[in-house]
Amino acid sequence: MSQLELSDVTFQYQTQPDDEYAVTDTSLAIEKGSFVGITGPNEAGKATVCRLLSGQIPHFYNGDLSGTVTVDGTPTSEQSIGELSKKIGFVFENPYDQMTGATSTVLEEVAFGLESRGLTSREMRERAKEALAVIGVEDLMDRDPQQLSGGQCQRVAIASVIAMQPEILVLQQPTAQLDPEGTEEVFDIVSDMNDEEYTVIIVSQELEQLAPHLDRLLYMEDGQIRLDDSPRAILTRAVETDLPVPVPTTIEIGHRLRTTGTIPEDEPVPLTETECLTELQRLVPAPASPSGDAAVEARSDGSTINRPSSSNRSDRDEPIVLDDLHHTYASGVEALSSVSFSLEDGCVCLIGQNGAGKSTLVKHLNGLLDPTEGAVYVRGTDTRDATVAELAHDVGLSFQNPDDQLFHNSVQEEVEYGPRNLDYDEDEVEKQTERALELFELTERREENPYDFGEPWRKRVAAASIAAMDTPVIVLDEPTSGQDAPGRQCLGNAVETLVNRGKLVVVITHDIDFVREHADRTILLSQGSAIADGDTQTVLGDPETLARSNVHPPTVTQFGLKLGVGPVMSVDELFDAIEAE
Repeated sequence: MSQLELSDVTFQYQTQPDDEYAVTDTSLAIEKGSFVGITGPNEAGKATVCRLLSGQIPHFYNGDLSGTVTVDGTPTSEQSIGELSKKIGFVFENPYDQMTGATSTVLEEVAFGLESRGLTSREMRERAKEALAVIGVEDLMDRDPQQLSGGQCQRVAIASVIAMQPEILVLQQPTAQLDPEGTEEVFDIVSDMNDEEYTVIIVSQELEQLAPHLDRLLYMEDGQIRLDDSPRAILTRAVETDLPVPVPTTIEIGHRLRTTGTIPEDEPVPLTETECLTELQRLVPAPASPSGDAAVEARSDGSTINRPSSSNRSDRDEPIVLDDLHHTYASGVEALSSVSFSLEDGCVCLIGQNGAGKSTLVKHLNGLLDPTEGAVYVRGTDTRDATVAELAHDVGLSFQNPDDQLFHNSVQEEVEYGPRNLDYDEDEVEKQTERALELFELTERREENPYDFGEPWRKRVAAASIAAMDTPVIVLDEPTSGQDAPGRQCLGNAVETLVNRGKLVVVITHDIDFVREHADRTILLSQGSAIADGDTQTVLGDPETLARSNVHPPTVTQFGLKLGVGPVMSVDELFDAIEAE
């Protein structure tokens, strides 16, 4: 008997049209101690499978369910949510959906679920502390959960589930808002738990980091499990047949080495970075020590690295100027310290660890926050001298959490609200709305309710609603988190189109491959300070500085550096550089 089973399951949410189903004729058996990954396009049914396995369907989500779902041989319909929660821990895609809102400290938040287990206060406190330490955020235990960054919230949400010590972990996009090091840590943690015979089911698009840990990978599309095999087999098929999933760089390179005859086709493609690098090293001589000609300048004491932009910072007529910006929250947390730079044009990506100050920084650009010290100028105006409504004509900001932004009953109403609120005439409202819907591939979904979408699609609606305002500056906070390959490509194309229209586009992201593909300039933040600022190739080619903010160079860039051919920005560049050696 399998620990978890779906047998001929079909489910339709109450909000779905009569001819549409979330999952159809789906069967799945998961043995105790398995580590199973689930991937596929957005709205393929992945979240629904997680809700079925955890008992949220049928106990919370209403709809028409046929077939059988069992946990340890007993149908979930015959077990209460309380009973199931003792066996199954569930991590939501959006950490804000998981936070109780009833606690004043992170420690209380993590201990909240333990109150139903009959533990003493001391036992609950110790378990909560241990879980926070495992996730690496014990320093946050006295912080207010409502004052955390999105990535910090996600870590706390994971810790709250680990503290419950369930037999089965179901995690839905648990690393979507985490920095690269945090993502690796979470995958390592759940892998260690799996080694201790915990059963782990995880939905993710972060396949490059996740795949080496998995026993098995499922590919879902149109509400069905289309492929069920080893990660290596599934991802090899993905690159060969152009499946809409993010293909790891290691698989892409390994496949190319085999199609060109460099490596025999019967050798398995490399799944890990070590395996891939070993294959590449057959092609090049041992590298010399890397040269130190980076354009990012280090201070003599090594404490910070901060290369100013080429513009004159005293010229306040630039689109955005930050002049010795500091921000300290009422709780006493210093989020930004001595940040100075100007932003002129192109795509500028802000990267850095969770809690580095990225979201705090961009909230100064449209007046949502005022500087504690220093100043921010938007097109020559001190933001303290303008209202948020006035600044909205210059800066559009799409929030990290789209649910903080969306409130209409259709996509079209949502997208047209911004330009109408800026008092554009109706012809201009219609023009900008149509352009934004087309740009974010939402034209066919204009009449649908955004709250019937998964979070990645809601992010696209939120971004479109900002683009429709046609402001000179557009800020996107974590637009690619949780996106499938088509969604990520759509957002990349949208950013490039907006830049070509003359917009300054500022993107906060942990998606380091998105940065290498689209950013003209990259600014690295760490603990509230800008420690690197320069052209993207230079910043991403400096592993030591990136590591100070829990960021790693893109895999292909790491390969270039380790092979001694330089900080390449694409697989094509890597092979060209190798051929030139």
